[in-house]
Amino acid sequence: MKCIKFLPVLLAFMIASVSCGKDKGPDDTKPTKTPELKVTPAEPAAISYDGGTVNLTLFANMDWKVQDVPSWMTVSPESGVGSNYKQPVTVTVEKNNGGMREATLVFAVDGATSSVKITQNHGFGSDAPSNALFFASFTTNMGDFTIKDVNVPSQLPCVWEFSSQYKCMKATAFINPNNYASESWLISPDIILPAGSKSYLTFEHAGGYFGKASEEATVWVSKEGGDWQPLVIDPKAYPTSWTFVSAGNWDMTPYAGSTIKLAFKYSSTATKAGTWEVRNVAILSGSYTETEIPTVDPRKTDWMELPAMDNDDYGYYSHSFSMKNNVYRNYSFAWSQKDLVSIWMAYPLCKTYTDKVVDRSDAWNYDPILGPELSCAPFSGYAGDYARGHQVPSADRLCCREANEQTFYGTNIVPQLNEHNEGIWSNIENRIREIANASDTTYVVTGCVVEGAKELTEDSDGKTMTVPVAFFKAVLRYKKGDANVWTAAGFYTDHKNYGGSNANLKAVSMSIDELEEKTGHDFFVNLAGKIGNDEAAAVEAQKPGEYKVWGL
Repeated sequence: MKCIKFLPVLLAFMIASVSCGKDKGPDDTKPTKTPELKVTPAEPAAISYDGGTVNLTLFANMDWKVQDVPSWMTVSPESGVGSNYKQPVTVTVEKNNGGMREATLVFAVDGATSSVKITQNHGFGSDAPSNALFFASFTTNMGDFTIKDVNVPSQLPCVWEFSSQYKCMKATAFINPNNYASESWLISPDIILPAGSKSYLTFEHAGGYFGKASEEATVWVSKEGGDWQPLVIDPKAYPTSWTFVSAGNWDMTPYAGSTIKLAFKYSSTATKAGTWEVRNVAILSGSYTETEIPTVDPRKTDWMELPAMDNDDYGYYSHSFSMKNNVYRNYSFAWSQKDLVSIWMAYPLCKTYTDKVVDRSDAWNYDPILGPELSCAPFSGYAGDYARGHQVPSADRLCCREANEQTFYGTNIVPQLNEHNEGIWSNIENRIREIANASDTTYVVTGCVVEGAKELTEDSDGKTMTVPVAFFKAVLRYKKGDANVWTAAGFYTDHKNYGGSNANLKAVSMSIDELEEKTGHDFFVNLAGKIGNDEAAAVEAQKPGEYKVWGL
């Protein structure tokens, strides 16, 4: 009977043991799922500064959520459950009142992520470059800039002010006829530069009448409310006229991740008070590269316009410019340091150069090849009421700003009677330009004669210049398909009044051979290598009055 009583207990123990052996836990009884997650598109088009939405498509086979949404956007929904179907997700971006911004949204499931990069354009208006981190245009008002006056005499209503006439911020301490000592700062609002960003500062300005612009018109930067530090402007980047020019570029990458302010500091004295105009200010993302055009010795070229370069009394130089990703030669010149004028300027001429893309720049400046010490200073009229006469006309170089600005270098400018400059000289220039525009290429040598000169004048720096006694042009025209493919003409004028622009050009015209006799120059020395000695000699002997093309 004892054995019978014990049997139910034994059976219960055996059942329990078998049941525990079969139960291996919940993790082992369910199949393992591989996480899948994909969000498209990964890089949608940039959102307008006005704001907008981005429609995304999400596939997730497990529960998902989005991480770290920035304050300037919302994501709907921010999480969801796994599904066998694609799910819509909408990103809404607020209006942007600052620089270009971006954020990377990270969607995550357990074991997988998918990222979407959202960018939004800056909110500085249509005038701002697309890569602006900061931009201020002073065409309608001074915006969020402020003015800090350190010293403004009672005679002055202000120093810095918005000019509706010139559409810029303007600073001056001059009230005709008096100059006043002053100091005033134009200060930007806070500018936040993104961490890890590369950027550079640039602005456009105009002005003149400074004593020393590099000390009287300066730019400063302050980091996180600290001390002001100067940013050095290249002296050649200061304006010398009322044409707005770029002040250059400054690397702002060291300030990435910081809040900065910019300031334009104007100062003056009781003897000199310049005028400074600032049109806009920009900090742009990315790195800038200075395009340097290598200096070319014209004596090592075979350019058709060049005369012989065998006079050791002269220095021979050349200027080039960049346009549409190509480098073009502008002009070559023979510089007389003794006379402070170029004896000749040689240059090609065709519609590539003359087609009007820009206006006359009036960017009077030293020639950067020679520098302020050696170059003529053409910033104002010369002593004795001589005009600033161009040798290479400004109107011959309207294809781009750089080409035109180079015609205002001191080496291209000579003291010239206004009646001569605006009379017969202008008439000759216009005639040559008309011929060049109807030809393939025209090659021009324009110059002045200083032998026997007795008149002297002074440039803007007070340096002595020789006043030429005569001026000349040697012109070689090439037109493929013409009866005369190559034709040439010379013009020689005494430095006097010829009675206006209607003066008889035939009377001052001559063959290249005759012009060589009068000037002592050997023109178009590379022509023989192109067409042969005999043919070149025949071209240089041509009487221009016998050829219809010259219109004499």
